[in-house]
Amino acid sequence: MMLHPRGVTRQALQLNSYQPADPVRHHEAMATRSDPLYMQLAASLRAKIESGEYPPGSRLPSERKLMEIYDASRNTVRLGLQRLVAEGLVFANQGRAYMVHRQDVLVYNSSRSEDHNRRLAAGVDAWVQDIREQGRTPSQKISVSIEKATPNVAHRLNMEPGDLVLVRRRLRFVDEQPWSTEDSYYPHDLVKNTPIAEPADIAEGVIAYMASLGYRQTQYIDDVTAAMPNPKQAEELSVEAGVPLLVRTRVGYTDSRPVRVTVTMMPTDRNVLRYELGTGAPNA
Repeated sequence: MMLHPRGVTRQALQLNSYQPADPVRHHEAMATRSDPLYMQLAASLRAKIESGEYPPGSRLPSERKLMEIYDASRNTVRLGLQRLVAEGLVFANQGRAYMVHRQDVLVYNSSRSEDHNRRLAAGVDAWVQDIREQGRTPSQKISVSIEKATPNVAHRLNMEPGDLVLVRRRLRFVDEQPWSTEDSYYPHDLVKNTPIAEPADIAEGVIAYMASLGYRQTQYIDDVTAAMPNPKQAEELSVEAGVPLLVRTRVGYTDSRPVRVTVTMMPTDRNVLRYELGTGAPNA
């Protein structure tokens, strides 16, 4: 049985499918009678994506609409969409709609990611402003929790493993696509009963607020490594198979002690980590 959209002849579908943008996918774009129905549906949608009918950043028709277009069951539609997700062509956004991946990468400017003056000028945090300046739409979800410090975090904060830390977690989105995570760990006794312990943005920024409490950060040390995502991270960030995460671990120090550890994780296939050196004094 050959699956094709209603009102489209089998010959027309095959001709349209034979237009892959990447020659490597030449054999994948063609649908044959022997292919399972969900693979035929995936091949048809893949061809439409590669031809530009569904351009990067666009939304695919809903599952119900695809069921009507292809006269297919919901299970067939879902399996076909999951095939395209596995290939990295589409992703499911927060509302469970399927969006076509944009193939360009974004710059994460680590040198100014916490610039207080930049935040004051823009009225938003530096990451949000950076994403907007690159023509994209940023958003983020913030959560907080009180946890026991792991040995790694405790070592960086000069604490004992098991001591309490307050954790602010940010799941960041670009154009509704999960993009990166940023988890910040603070000694609980420094920030308890403050706005830092609330799951909301702080107008002046956490760093400036900590400075107002007497913990002005005057030095940063960054470690940049790579790691393969665990299953939770892969699902949370819609990471394709085989793609590692870029991991930046930043420790913020006052003149006398470390007061913060921030771990930023971003898929390497869509991010560039940039440092600008020799541009002046560190961010305050």
